[in-house]
Amino acid sequence: MAISPVNVSRISNNLRSNTVLSSLRRNQLEVFRAQTRVATGRSYLSPSEDPVRAARALNLTQTLAGQIQFVENLRHGDDTLAAADQSLTELNSLLIEANEIASQNVSNLTSAAERAAVADIITGIRNQLQIVGNREFNGRFLFAGQQTTERPFIDALGGVAYVGDTRDLFTRTSPDLEAVLNVTGSALFNALSPPAATDVDLSPAVTADTRLDALRGATAQGIRDGVLVLNEIGGAGAISVDLTGVDTVGDVVTRINDAATASGSTLTASITDAGLSIQPGSGALTISDASTGVIASDLGILAVQPTTDLIVGLALEAKITPLTSVAALSGSLTDIDVASGIILTNGANSATIDISDAETVQDVLNRINNSELYVWAKISDDGSSIEVLNRVSGTSLSIGENGGTTAFDLGIRTLSTATPLDQLNFGQGVIRAEGLDDFRITASDGKAIDLNIDAIKTLGELIDLINQTATTDGVSVTASLATVGNGIRLTDQSAGTGSLTVTALNLSQAALDLGLTTPTVSKTDEIVSKDTNPIRTDGVIDALFDLERALRSDNTQDITIAADRLNPFVQDVTRAHGVIGAQSQALSAKRNQMIDAAAATEIFLSEVQDLDYASAITKMQAASTQLQAGLQTSGLLLSVSLLDFLR
Repeated sequence: MAISPVNVSRISNNLRSNTVLSSLRRNQLEVFRAQTRVATGRSYLSPSEDPVRAARALNLTQTLAGQIQFVENLRHGDDTLAAADQSLTELNSLLIEANEIASQNVSNLTSAAERAAVADIITGIRNQLQIVGNREFNGRFLFAGQQTTERPFIDALGGVAYVGDTRDLFTRTSPDLEAVLNVTGSALFNALSPPAATDVDLSPAVTADTRLDALRGATAQGIRDGVLVLNEIGGAGAISVDLTGVDTVGDVVTRINDAATASGSTLTASITDAGLSIQPGSGALTISDASTGVIASDLGILAVQPTTDLIVGLALEAKITPLTSVAALSGSLTDIDVASGIILTNGANSATIDISDAETVQDVLNRINNSELYVWAKISDDGSSIEVLNRVSGTSLSIGENGGTTAFDLGIRTLSTATPLDQLNFGQGVIRAEGLDDFRITASDGKAIDLNIDAIKTLGELIDLINQTATTDGVSVTASLATVGNGIRLTDQSAGTGSLTVTALNLSQAALDLGLTTPTVSKTDEIVSKDTNPIRTDGVIDALFDLERALRSDNTQDITIAADRLNPFVQDVTRAHGVIGAQSQALSAKRNQMIDAAAATEIFLSEVQDLDYASAITKMQAASTQLQAGLQTSGLLLSVSLLDFLR
């Protein structure tokens, strides 16, 4: 900075002093700024010095911070997948060993003692699988879903229960992308059973209190916000109804009716069991959406052609939610029997579930889930039913009645009239003597009926066949479902001196497969079969339990069945191994890309805010020289002489 000469003639001493001091301050400030820039390495000290560069630097800094976090996310995800990959390698080796043992012990040359000894090895393999399932990485359980702080596999009810959840873990790999970084134990080990659910549709009726977010909508897309336009031709004209933010079906009806009244129209909206209906007023009516909206279609009341007839909307299909009242469930199209209760039997453990005071679906789910039987009751994904799953590998779950129809009404009875015979015995079905009678039912008075069930497809058809044949042949035997527990119930009213019996015919296995020759109740006048349609996990741990039991019982047929169950799991684990490997490779590649992107951002940021030291030091030296010159000049200018007094 150049030093301006100070004209000190004819000016006061105070003004001269202030001018000199002001110049010194400016020089000192410039030196301070130059020194600070050199010390900090920044080309500007505050955003106000260069707002454009400061704004760009701020954006680049935020971008760089995000990229660094994404790199860390990708590193963590890659490490997690690597740990899971190592666990799958161990799992694959264990399954191959179990398969080899099963194959070696199918032969009739293996003794019972040898098989019993091998069963202990299978127990060890199963325990090792459980250890793999509970593997940790960085203090988190790898296969517990999102519930990573709790052990997912525990010993329960004589089996192994999966108590983790079914949700995936995600890590954000870029501002708009996420990647899955885990495999849940429920998926890897197939540790949850299929649901116990029948074809009973529990979808509740639509009422004024039904929330719009609990509706699938007429287009199965839910109910989206929008403005409804009702055009009464020759009457009130176009009536706009803003349905943005509406909560319930009743609110929709109220807004339509209020808008119609305000416009002088007599049209009315009302609620049916399935949805909405609109009664036109004094003129023909069309119903459409404003602009590009879709709410008229979602509500099922779109009417393009003018009409004076009642517009009956399409079904809105209400979904079950946790807050849905039990009384609102459609169930068997009658009131749900809440008084009787449900009997759950998982393995050797049973519990009676009382829902007599349950008000909502969540209350029912809580009662079942709190039964300490390691079952999982939930609302189905489509919101139309209740599902109950077995969490325990090594046990079978049966759901029956407690003297009423509660389980059937809720659609969770494991053995019902709609159950296909081919579904019984874990999908093995019922083996019949084709073209011949399969079994005989003999009443206590000696009268009997022979039954050919070749054409029978469901349990209900079987019960009808027994009752019709008994009536035709004059045998006092009736068939029904058990009223307590589950199974087929045969009752004898003949009051004979013998006993009610079921006998296989023509080498048919039908009576055995139906559980009638191994009943849970066997009296002279009553037989109740076991539940031949319980639910179990179709996973590797359950298959190992089967193999272990088959080896201990020296049953070659069951060993073969268990071995057949194990075979697919080796392929499943290999497939999961490949998926995890591909995910890990993708994360690793993405991480390298993000590292490169962060390096480029750092370069751009340096160009924007970092200091050019050569230029800055030159400027600092110049500012220092100017300050020294200013100090020397100031000393001369501020010195007082005789002339100062004379002037």
